[in-house]
Amino acid sequence: MPTLVHYQSNLFAQGQPSLRDQIEFHRIALDESSWIDLSPGWVQGADDLFASLHQELEWHGGSRPMYGKLVQEPRLHASLGDIDQRHPVIGAMKNSLIYRYGLGITAGFANLYRDGNDSVAWHADRIGSDEVDPIVAIVSLGAPRRFALRPMGGGSAERFVLNSGDLLVMGGACQHSWEHCVKPQANADPRISLSFRHVEDNPYSAPGHRSFLAR
Repeated sequence: MPTLVHYQSNLFAQGQPSLRDQIEFHRIALDESSWIDLSPGWVQGADDLFASLHQELEWHGGSRPMYGKLVQEPRLHASLGDIDQRHPVIGAMKNSLIYRYGLGITAGFANLYRDGNDSVAWHADRIGSDEVDPIVAIVSLGAPRRFALRPMGGGSAERFVLNSGDLLVMGGACQHSWEHCVKPQANADPRISLSFRHVEDNPYSAPGHRSFLAR
């Protein structure tokens, strides 16, 4: 299991993990058909949830296709499996996303950025040929990291700092028209990202699957 490093967190990141009441969602239009929703501090007690998942999940390395070959990713993956039975807040996240966005969440998994050297390059998530405008929801736990989006193939980037407990949802044509990344960041402490989406061939138990590419 990776070594757990402690860092300075915010007030709402401590305590029993739960979804905060009356949280605002801020929609940002990336272009005419692509958008993201941001909900800062969506999860209360996010640091305690980070510590639990860091210890309980079975972390594995993975690879992804890049420039015609498989490349080892500088981060770790884990299936959420039945983790919501031990952590009801995970189930609450899925139910809240289903209610808000009107889709069935069939896939949930986690990525561990062990330090500032771990990262993921520019890419878009590929979620099956039948998904016209897929929804990809990301919950950030642990240390803050910068998350960037840019038009497919290059261009001016939009950058956001995701803190512990923040929710970011990519929707519309985002996965067709935009790329996103988490670049290396000096002196960054560990971070876990939880990802939820609808996938026809459920990759719950398949780290390294071509759909297993959340941030």
